[in-house]
Amino acid sequence: MRAVLVVVLVLAGLWGGYWFVGSRALEQGAAGWFAAQQGRPLLAEQRGIAVAGFPNRFDLTITEPRLTDSRSGIAWSAPFAQIFTMTWKPWHLIATLPQSQQITLPDQVLDLTSTLVQGSLVVTPGPDLALDRSAIAGDGLALRSSAGWELSLSSARIGTRRAADRALAQDLGVELSNLTPDAGFRMALAQGSALPEQIDLIRLDAVLGLSAPLDRHAAATHPRLTDITLREGLLRWGDLVLSASGDLAPAADGTPEGRIEIRVENWRKLIPVLIAAGLVTPESSQTVTRALELYAAQGDDPDVLTLPLAFQQGRMSLGPLPLGPAPRLF
Repeated sequence: MRAVLVVVLVLAGLWGGYWFVGSRALEQGAAGWFAAQQGRPLLAEQRGIAVAGFPNRFDLTITEPRLTDSRSGIAWSAPFAQIFTMTWKPWHLIATLPQSQQITLPDQVLDLTSTLVQGSLVVTPGPDLALDRSAIAGDGLALRSSAGWELSLSSARIGTRRAADRALAQDLGVELSNLTPDAGFRMALAQGSALPEQIDLIRLDAVLGLSAPLDRHAAATHPRLTDITLREGLLRWGDLVLSASGDLAPAADGTPEGRIEIRVENWRKLIPVLIAAGLVTPESSQTVTRALELYAAQGDDPDVLTLPLAFQQGRMSLGPLPLGPAPRLF
C-alpha cells in the first residue's frame, strides 16, 4: 500500500511539474508572439496575459487584445480573449470571445455584439503546426456601424477543413440564419416588395486555394487567395430562392475574375431587392424586367431564371445587367 501511495505521489508531482512548466512556456510564448509583431505589418497589442486551469487544462486569458493590419488599416479589438486546451491534447484549441467586439475599417467602425461566440482550431502535431480544421459559432449577433447602418442574425456557423485532394486548399462552409438587413434597406425594399424582413438562410460551400500553407510560418509566407471554387451557394428569402456555383480567381489588383452561374426561383421578387440595394434605378426597372423575361423564356419555367454573374476587369454584371465595380478579395 505504501508503495502504491509513493507511486501516486510521484506521478502527481510529475504531472504538476508538467503543468507548471507548460503554463509558463505558454505564457512566455504568447507574450513573445505579441512582442515579435512590433514593426511587422500585423501589429499586436495586449494589456495582460495569464494562464490558469491547473491541473488538466491550459486556460490562456489575454486582456484587451488588439490586432491591426498596418497596410489596410483594418483592426480588431475586444475586452478579452480566452483560449483553452487540454494538457494532453495541446494541438486542439477552444476559444471564447466576449459579447462585445470592435472592428475598425478605414472608413467606419463596426461594433459586434452577441450572446455567444465560440471557436475551435485543430492543428496537425508537428514542427509546422499546419491548420487541419477550424470552426466558429455565434448566436444573437448584431453588427452596428458608425456610418449609421446595422444588421443582425440569430446564428452564424463558419468552418474550415484542409482539403483532402489539394495540399494548399481549405474547404469552407458558412451558414447564416435569420439575417435582418439594415432598417433603411428594409424601408426602401418595402415600397415595392412583400418579402419578409428577415432572410431565412444563407449557405455557402466552397474550396479556397491558397498560395502557402496556413501554419506557424504564415506571418512570413503571407498566404493569399489564389482561387475560389463555389460548390454551392444558397439564399432563401421567403419565396425568393437563389442558388449558385462557379469558379473565381483574383487578379493582380485583388478583384475577382470568373463566372458564377445563378439560378433564381420567383426571380421577379429580385427586382425590388436590386433597386433597394442601389444596383438598379427605379427608372430602369421595367427595362431590366423585360430583359430578364427574355432570359427566363429560354428555360422551361418562366418563374425560374438562370444567368451568369460575371467578373471581368474589375467590373461585375448579372446577365445583361451591369452591376458596377467588383469588390476586392484582398
